[in-house]
Amino acid sequence: MKAKKIWRGGMIGAGAWSGIQLDAWKGVKNAKIVALTDRHSDRRDPIINQYHIPQAFDDFESMLEHAEIDFVDICTRPYSHLKLGKLAADRGLPILCQKPFCATLEDAQELVDYCKKAGVRLMVNENFRWQAWYRKTMQLIHAGALGKPFYANFHQRLRLLIPRFDHSQKYFTEMPHALFYEVGSHLVDLTRFFFGEPQNVFMRQHTISPDMQGEDIYAAVFGYPDLTVVFHDSWVSVPIPGMDRGKAKVKWQPRLLEVEGTLGTLVFKADRTLHLYTDHDHQIWKFPVNTTPKSHILGQQHFIDCLESGAEFETSGADTINTMRAVWAAYQSAVEGRVVQIR
Repeated sequence: MKAKKIWRGGMIGAGAWSGIQLDAWKGVKNAKIVALTDRHSDRRDPIINQYHIPQAFDDFESMLEHAEIDFVDICTRPYSHLKLGKLAADRGLPILCQKPFCATLEDAQELVDYCKKAGVRLMVNENFRWQAWYRKTMQLIHAGALGKPFYANFHQRLRLLIPRFDHSQKYFTEMPHALFYEVGSHLVDLTRFFFGEPQNVFMRQHTISPDMQGEDIYAAVFGYPDLTVVFHDSWVSVPIPGMDRGKAKVKWQPRLLEVEGTLGTLVFKADRTLHLYTDHDHQIWKFPVNTTPKSHILGQQHFIDCLESGAEFETSGADTINTMRAVWAAYQSAVEGRVVQIR
């Protein structure tokens, strides 16, 4: 039997997220990162050594010129996505791009159009939807276990920014759009995954930490004809034990979720248990501690599987345009203090 092709990847970016991405690549079948580029050798070289990556480059164009690669993994900040994506597309290389997708909606659309014209495949790495509890939620909603959904709520309190900044991604402090841009994009993707396209949004945001330029707490309401979806996220609130976090100290704190429907209520709790309550029954599903890092593997495996099969990416660049359109509509709502239609 003929051996399967090993897809050779070139990653750009050796920042705070690169180790998480590379840990996931170790678990992906038929793929391997063989080159890494970052202009800061002091952070690139330790990553090269830790993950035994055979080739290192100071700039992306040199990697594209000299490395033998089959795809690129853009693991950099959003402002660079358009330029780097175009360079990869000019080489005909499929792209896995980190989220949030591009610095503006116009940049995101330009990159999608550029890749389409070049015949290059583009996927955005929206890994939340690969978390097993959300895949199960999707299954239950679409199987009709809740009846017709009419309300949903995503919620998380974290203590990352006060009394002091305590996060590896220090550049968060410099971003004019912060928490909703970074995390809300995940939640918008999940909302679209579960329920389809929202019609409108109203958002309020605040900046509490003196270290931050952008918002570190927000509340957003997305409207459907017969469904309301609420997001509440905070990087500055004291979590409530038992409600916001489970007893075990884990790196990845689950995000709470409630979905109410005409036949049942679905609740995902901080102890990584998913509950379905109906008038006559209560079902429980339990998920392991490694569910979140496993989701990183599953998302990247999906990218490779679709390259092999030719199937469409769940979070293609074209699909993610709808996510980012909703994200920027929410910011427009916060600035203008009104409900904004998502077009």
